[in-house]
Amino acid sequence: MTSLLSRLIRAFSLTLIAWSTWAQDTPEDLYGRPDLSRPEYGQFDFLRGEWLSSITIIDANGTRKPLEGTSDITAFYLADGRTIQTCFRAAGFYSTDVRAYDETKGVWRAHFLNATAQRWSGFEVQYIDSAMHTIVLGGFSGTEDFDVKTVQHNITQDSFQTDVFRRVKGSNDWVQTYEMNYKRKLYKASGPRC
Repeated sequence: MTSLLSRLIRAFSLTLIAWSTWAQDTPEDLYGRPDLSRPEYGQFDFLRGEWLSSITIIDANGTRKPLEGTSDITAFYLADGRTIQTCFRAAGFYSTDVRAYDETKGVWRAHFLNATAQRWSGFEVQYIDSAMHTIVLGGFSGTEDFDVKTVQHNITQDSFQTDVFRRVKGSNDWVQTYEMNYKRKLYKASGPRC
C-alpha cells in the first residue's frame, strides 16, 4: 500500500511540474523576450508577434494607390534575447532579416535575405525620437542605383506605420515611395513559424 501511495504521489507531483512548465509557455512567451540587461535590446520589442500589413504606393506626383492584398509579418527574439528575426510573406514574395544591437556603435546591425530574388544586404537601424530609422545603401539587393530609407513610427501596442523612401545614389533628396500600415494579429499558439 505504501509503495502504491508513493508512486501515486510521485506521478501527481510530476504532473504538476509538467503542467506548471507548460502553463508558463504562453503564445507570447514562445516569441521570445528581450534581454533586460540593456534597454536597447528591447527597442524592437514592439515588433515581436504576428502582423498584417497593407501597402500604399506613392508615385512621383504624390498620388497614393493601395496595393491589393496584404502581407504577413512574424517577428521573434532568439534565445539570447539580443537578436530578433523577422519574416515577411506576401503573394509571390518571401524575405527574412536578422538584427542584433551593436553595443560599440550604438546601432542595430541587420542582414536581409531574399533567396528567391537573389537579394541580400547588410544595413544599420537607429532608434531616434521614438522611431526606428533604417538606411539601406544600394537598396535591399545592395547593388541598386538608389538607396532606401525606412522609418517605423506611430508605434502602439497594436499598430505601427513604416514610411519607405528612395534617393538616387549621391543625392540627399529622399522621396517617399510606399507607406505600410501594420495591425497586430493574435500570437500563434504554436509559436512563430517563418
